[in-house]
Amino acid sequence: MEKDVTTSDIQRLLAAAGLYRGAIDGDAGPLTQAAALAALEREAVPWRTWPSRRQRIAAGQAVLARLGHAPGRIDGLLGPNTREALTAWASGPVRAAVDRVPLPGHAVADAQGAYPRQESVATFYGVAGGPDCTAGIVELPIPFRLAWDLNTSITSFRCHKLVAAPMTRIFREAVAHYGADQFESLRLNFFGGCFNHRPMRGGSALSMHAWGIAVDLDPERNPLRWGRDRASFAAPAYEPFWTIVETAGATSLGRACNRDWMHFQFARL
Repeated sequence: MEKDVTTSDIQRLLAAAGLYRGAIDGDAGPLTQAAALAALEREAVPWRTWPSRRQRIAAGQAVLARLGHAPGRIDGLLGPNTREALTAWASGPVRAAVDRVPLPGHAVADAQGAYPRQESVATFYGVAGGPDCTAGIVELPIPFRLAWDLNTSITSFRCHKLVAAPMTRIFREAVAHYGADQFESLRLNFFGGCFNHRPMRGGSALSMHAWGIAVDLDPERNPLRWGRDRASFAAPAYEPFWTIVETAGATSLGRACNRDWMHFQFARL
């Protein structure tokens, strides 16, 4: 039954736990094995005597358990509980495959259609600044840095309770796609904020940040008025990230109207 799980599956799980920083390439080399052993360090099972393949499966089981799934015993054997846990994790509603191909436009439109237009956010999400706006917690797969204080790291942030799950998946899948090193080199870990009860810049209407349904990343290199000719997030290297964002149902202002490339939100324009 071990043939049902691939090394790429294990790499994705280890990346989601912040333990693997390489490419998702199916190569069970030193980086993958080291990450697997790190995942097993605190497990009270005799994993040190197991073959490397069994260790990797056990590492996947350990990560699945930490992510809230139920793989059964951490034994390195791929039984029905482990297969079901892996399937549940891998087939979340906004799961983004590392080897994704661009989705047809209607599929993205369907995902985004689950969320309201900007003018209807109060009906959908409730009062701006209310308790629901910070009731969700996004656990980050790797530490992020505050864009305004790069010496400060965060491992989670608060958002509206209705978008916590898709936001979590966006970052989990993006780190799994790029690997932690490339994700950081692209400055996708430069966190510019989520909940902020304020009006839109240059206007009087409330920002989507007032509901905790928007995220800004790397604002220094993607300021409000820069278009695709200047904003770093408009470069081809970021295409997979925006595909993940849009598949989750969020809207990129950069992709939608060529401004504010730092920003994505769970509300349509």
